[in-house]
Amino acid sequence: MTPTTAPAAGSLRGYFALEARHAPRRTSLVAAIAGVLVVLGTHALLVRVPAQVVRFLEQAFEIEGMAAVLLINDLLATYFVAYFVALTGLVNATVTAREEHRLELLLAKPIRARVLLAARTAPSLLAGAGAGVVVAACTALAVAPYIEANDGVSVAGALGGGLFLVALAVALLSALLPLLVRMRDGFHALLVASAVWVAPLMPTAAFMYRPDAFEAREGLRDGLVLASLLWNDATSAWLGPAALAIAVPLAVIAVAAAGELLERTDAL
Repeated sequence: MTPTTAPAAGSLRGYFALEARHAPRRTSLVAAIAGVLVVLGTHALLVRVPAQVVRFLEQAFEIEGMAAVLLINDLLATYFVAYFVALTGLVNATVTAREEHRLELLLAKPIRARVLLAARTAPSLLAGAGAGVVVAACTALAVAPYIEANDGVSVAGALGGGLFLVALAVALLSALLPLLVRMRDGFHALLVASAVWVAPLMPTAAFMYRPDAFEAREGLRDGLVLASLLWNDATSAWLGPAALAIAVPLAVIAVAAAGELLERTDAL
C-alpha cells in the first residue's frame, strides 16, 4: 500500500498544513479555558473548607500550607487537560479513521504511511501540550498569592511540576501510538488510554492510604508519588522544562515507529 514515488517537498508541506487545519485547536482552547476555570474554582472552594479538611490533605500528602494543598489538585487538572485533549485528536486520526474506513483512503494517497501519520498526529500532540502548558502557567500564577515562607513551594516549582506532567502526558500518548494504529474500536481505545492515564496516579492513591508501605523505599516514593513534585520544589523548577524538552524527540521517535508499523500492517 506504500507508493514507490515520493511526493515533492512542496506537496508534503502543503499536506502537513492541510492536516494541521484539522487539529483539535478549538478543543484545545476550550479545554485550556475549562482547566483554568477548574483551577480557579478549586481555589475558591478549598480556601473556604473547614480547617480539618485542609489538615487532612496536608497529612495525606505530607505537605504544608494552603498553597501546597491547592497545587496538588491543580497538577491533576494540568495532567488531565494535556492528556485528553491530545488523546481526542489521536483517536480520531487513527482508530476512528479505521472504524469509518477512512484510513485506507488516506493510505491510498501518494504519500508514505509514516509521513501521513506524522502529519495527522503531531498537531494533536502539540494541541494537548499547548493546552497543558496554558493550565500549568495559570496554575503557577493562581497559587502565587497563597505561598508563604514555610510552605516549601514556589511559583517556579509549581510551573515546573505542571510542565513535568505535560511531558508525562505527551510521553504516554506517544508510547500508545503503535497500539492505536492497530486498534479498530474507539471505545476500547479510550478504555486502554484511560487506564494508561490513571496508572501513574495509583502510587499516589496508595501513598494516601498506606504511607507506611513506602517507608523503606524513599527513592521509589519520590519517583512515583505525585506529591514528590512539591516535596522537591527546587528540582521541579528545572525538571519540568527539561522533561518537556526530552518528551519532544521521544514523541518523534514513537511517531516514526508507529508509522513504520502502519506501513507493515494491512489497514483494511
